[in-house]
Amino acid sequence: MSEYQLSFDQNVHSRPGHQSAMRPSGGSGGPVEWYQAGGTQFAPANYSYPAADGGPASSGAYGSFEDEAPLLEELGIDVQAILRRSLAILTGRLGSAHMADLDMGGPLAYALLLASVHLLTGKLHFGVILGWSVVGSTAVWFVANNIGGGSADTPDGGAPGLYDCCCLLGYCLLPLIVHALVSLLMPKGVATLALAALAVLWAARTAARLFVRRSPALEDHAYLLAYPCLLVFVAFALLNVY
Repeated sequence: MSEYQLSFDQNVHSRPGHQSAMRPSGGSGGPVEWYQAGGTQFAPANYSYPAADGGPASSGAYGSFEDEAPLLEELGIDVQAILRRSLAILTGRLGSAHMADLDMGGPLAYALLLASVHLLTGKLHFGVILGWSVVGSTAVWFVANNIGGGSADTPDGGAPGLYDCCCLLGYCLLPLIVHALVSLLMPKGVATLALAALAVLWAARTAARLFVRRSPALEDHAYLLAYPCLLVFVAFALLNVY
């Protein structure tokens, strides 16, 4: 039995892999401790893990939190651009520069703000407003494509895409938000209905102008395109009144 054990130890220690594992990479004579007493594998304190390019990894290779972009920038939300477009809609000074780069942050914020105002009156309309926004934008996009034809990328600026319709109609919810805020302070009656009609006309006219600014091919059909926009905003006005 002792001869068998002696030959087994000699075979194990004569293996190249075993000798290289017991020797450090720096060439020192002592063995490298790769195992704890409990049997858990670990690396020595001076061991540096290799990086993806073959070199040693360092903490600077992965950057830091100070180098990260702001969260709103990563999400594609430009607060300054949203405020500029909102001011342009309120003042009626609409230019092509305001419609150059559309975003979905403003329309979503307006939809949530309108639903929050309704919540102050005890009406839970978050899902209704978002659903009607999608359905109304799809309907207006269908009408605009049948009127203008082509695509917004064509030289004559054809019909806008579905994303553009969602953004433009979402920004035009601002007059209805103003009406919803005023309705909180006024009793329901003829004055509230008159303000609702004024907000709907304001929003529909602004939407038609924005569509023309975005797609010049729709310039001759601005009033025809304003009709489906008017129907969409009437639905939101009914939520404000009732």
